[in-house]
Amino acid sequence: MCLGKTKPGDIKWTANYVMGPAGRVLADRLPKDFSCRVTLNGRALDVITYGGDWNGLPWPGPKWAHPQHAFHLTITVDLNNRGIETVESDYWSTTNDPSQFSSYVQDVESGELISNVTVTALRAGVTTTTDENGLFTLAIPASYWKGKSPPGPLETLMFSKPGYRLYEYRNFVLHPGVIWLDIFLEKGTGTVVRKNRSAHDGGTLDDEFLSLREGERESRSNNRGEIFSLNIEPAVYEGGWIMCKERGAKAIVKARNLKSVDIFWYSTGTGIGEMPPAKAGPMKKVSTSADGDTWEIEVPDLMATNFWAQGIDLSGKVIKSMDLGNVGWNIGP
Repeated sequence: MCLGKTKPGDIKWTANYVMGPAGRVLADRLPKDFSCRVTLNGRALDVITYGGDWNGLPWPGPKWAHPQHAFHLTITVDLNNRGIETVESDYWSTTNDPSQFSSYVQDVESGELISNVTVTALRAGVTTTTDENGLFTLAIPASYWKGKSPPGPLETLMFSKPGYRLYEYRNFVLHPGVIWLDIFLEKGTGTVVRKNRSAHDGGTLDDEFLSLREGERESRSNNRGEIFSLNIEPAVYEGGWIMCKERGAKAIVKARNLKSVDIFWYSTGTGIGEMPPAKAGPMKKVSTSADGDTWEIEVPDLMATNFWAQGIDLSGKVIKSMDLGNVGWNIGP
């Protein structure tokens, strides 16, 4: 049930929907402001989150990140009404829960669900296919991420089906639990490359997209910079945070063709984008090899909601790393 409203107590209309296969509802339009209630067999479920974007407006972002002719709303519910449960501070290092990628794969133009799409995790070598409702779940064993420094190891997912362009989704961070994605395939030939820019989300508006014709390879300029990874060592995961627990913890960047590198962050509670981000640097280049350069800097005393590295390449272009999300300090007595 969705209740359109402009403020509490000012309900304009009520609409009821019954979900079809794959838990989806198709509607002509939703109001600008609304609340929602979800019931299963007469039992109300706790709504954890709900939200969408660009209702009734042309999608301004990359073509392959959103259905072209539909408003996309996602509602997340708690089937057991247990609320959001916290985990022990050592959960990330002790659990054997796998990383589970899950999504409905859709046609980018029509929004129709696509069955029999092959999904492959390149590094882990794990493969699955979407079911008749376009849904897949791909589990990668904990052995691929346990023991790695935050934010963890990266994985690339490939989506393929005859008649559609190959979809290559790079740089997912492996961590235990379910990682929900938005996957939209386009009919045709060639490859769509999507580079993930978040350590915790399955895709953001900061993701980088690249369209390649059939047989075309990604071009690389001799002066083009690239950041391969940003890690914090030593550090641990605690309840969704990357926490530094020892003085001297460093942010370490692996990159190539960069003239300088700094780290940036938004302090928790300050409002992202409401003021310029904090900055520390420049980072120090500590080694150079054929595989790239290593840059380091001690992590400042901070509690950050967003934390990333940013460099200037040999051509003067700004190059950003993945956003590590929540980063802070927790040193005991």
